[in-house]
Amino acid sequence: MTRDETVIGECLRAAVEGPFFPDGELHTLLGLFREELAAVLEAWPTFHDVETQRDAVNGTLNNLLNYPHAEWASWPRYISAAPEEVAAVYERWWSANARAD
Repeated sequence: MTRDETVIGECLRAAVEGPFFPDGELHTLLGLFREELAAVLEAWPTFHDVETQRDAVNGTLNNLLNYPHAEWASWPRYISAAPEEVAAVYERWWSANARAD
């Protein structure tokens, strides 16, 4: 697994298991329920539904970086990369995976 894939996997795990997104807001923020996000995490970095995986990664990284979760102290328990590295991973991932709607 590449470093970027590892970081994305850690971010997915943080979204599923961590304190970053309350249950009542997760679907609104990410467009997925926790169980759906957990399925993407379980299969990461492969998944049979590319669109769902793209939505999961996009929503997770974007909201970990931008949603006011006030859980920065919890970040290192779930994610080995600093927010700046996650932002760089997100940029690379977005460049390679953004939809051309």
